[in-house]
Amino acid sequence: MNTYMNMLAWEDKSIPHRLWVERLDNNQTRLCMKVVKDIEPEMLYLELPTSQEKVIVAWQGRATAVSEAYDDGCLYSQVRSLFNLENGCVVWTVNHIQLADKTKMSADKLSFVPGMAHDQGLLKPLKAVSL
Repeated sequence: MNTYMNMLAWEDKSIPHRLWVERLDNNQTRLCMKVVKDIEPEMLYLELPTSQEKVIVAWQGRATAVSEAYDDGCLYSQVRSLFNLENGCVVWTVNHIQLADKTKMSADKLSFVPGMAHDQGLLKPLKAVSL
């Protein structure tokens, strides 16, 4: 393991994004995602109250849907869980918008949801899930 930055590999080769974790000075971690399939790449950052090691162990190589996908041809939106941690989970809200010139852009977000975990396609309170 690198002491500063570690790449996280996707199992799904159709997702060209880059995901990595960086160690912060206060024993916290910053999760970084580069959304690369847009007109302009989008960078997402999320500080997590845990170590790099715990994020690396928690990462399963894929995102798990925790909401049904909405897709009307102009807007695609879905919430996906990236991984569970001992004190919550990390979700990725995926939003693709078709612009007037027919190009698409993303308006994605990474979030830490304290006290919750994904389990069998749902977000549930941590006490109801065994990690």
